[in-house]
Amino acid sequence: MGKGVGLLLAAALVATPAAAGCGAVAGAGPSGPAGPTVTATTDANGLTPVRFDFRSTDPVEAVPTVIVPRGTTVVLTVGSDIARRVLVLEQGRTVDVTAGGTVTIRFLALGTLSVRVAEPGADRGGTVIGIVQPRR
Repeated sequence: MGKGVGLLLAAALVATPAAAGCGAVAGAGPSGPAGPTVTATTDANGLTPVRFDFRSTDPVEAVPTVIVPRGTTVVLTVGSDIARRVLVLEQGRTVDVTAGGTVTIRFLALGTLSVRVAEPGADRGGTVIGIVQPRR
């Protein structure tokens, strides 16, 4: 299986791989068992912050899903402890994150997206570290 991931929403709610069983949904995600499902909230500016963190030293035990309001602007932040490429294949978007850094991608929540990390320079593949799923 792939490398580790933690989940942080709006700097208030944290789910780490060790806690992945809490609130888990039955079934399997795109790269392993489904992880916790968390509902994100939209801030006063109409933005919905979502954050995933990749840690190369932690195994992925389950892939977390973040439910966001359909049609809102999602501000996705991805952090990594090592240099990686962040892929949002459903949108054809790739961006590199440096070791210990973060990157931010904004998009309208119109369809389900998988957030992946891969070797620097990769344009496909990678490890799914989170799912962003819009709902009404």
